[in-house]
Amino acid sequence: MKTAFLITARLKSTRLHKKILLEVAGRPLIVLMLDRIKRASTIDKIIICTSTNPQDDPLEELAIKEKVTCFRGSEEDVLVRLLDTAQCHNLKHFANITADCPMMDPVLIDRAVLEYQKANVDLLKYDDSNADLPFNCYLVKVSALEKVCQQKKETDTEVWLKHFTANSDLNILNLEVEDHYRHKILKTSLDYPEDYEFIKCVFAELHHPETCFSMLDILDLVKKRPEILSINANVNLTRRWLHHRQSIQDRIIK
Repeated sequence: MKTAFLITARLKSTRLHKKILLEVAGRPLIVLMLDRIKRASTIDKIIICTSTNPQDDPLEELAIKEKVTCFRGSEEDVLVRLLDTAQCHNLKHFANITADCPMMDPVLIDRAVLEYQKANVDLLKYDDSNADLPFNCYLVKVSALEKVCQQKKETDTEVWLKHFTANSDLNILNLEVEDHYRHKILKTSLDYPEDYEFIKCVFAELHHPETCFSMLDILDLVKKRPEILSINANVNLTRRWLHHRQSIQDRIIK
């Protein structure tokens, strides 16, 4: 059973303008992300889920060029946008991550999808309860998403995980990973200029057009080359990121 991968994407970032269109190795980061997701054997459709705001027109143009699907929906209500996408494409479930995770590992996508297919759950995610996981991937059952959208009162759902975790009627699986996947300060998402510099450095060291470097390759690289890790994870930058993560956790809990 194949699965669709929905990438939540906007071009509204203020910390790093149009960050997912920034180029690395001569290509936009979101295109590199698409290339990596296409390598996942469990994925048969990729949909860029963006908004109807004209600001996001370049994402629809990019989707056409890269031969993937684009769905345009609500600007602020990410849950409704995802639900509308799923219903438009007759999906029973889907995988999801935001476009600011350009180094998503197809091996970890496949692992999550295969575990979801074995379990009867409403949501699957990798267990990041200790805030030491430099990646994630969500598998969402559409019928559960429908219930969440019916019950929620908020219309700004950019931080949407709380709407699942706060619902005791939903069955959530936190997928465990081996310790060698965990790292207290490694940051692979794209939020700040330092993250862009870090990602450029990782691609310069590991990227080859014929192959796809893994999350374990990144972890091995920063272990051998701590100066690369420090590009976006020195004391001050780590403190900033941890504060940002805590603010997200607070929004999830509320």
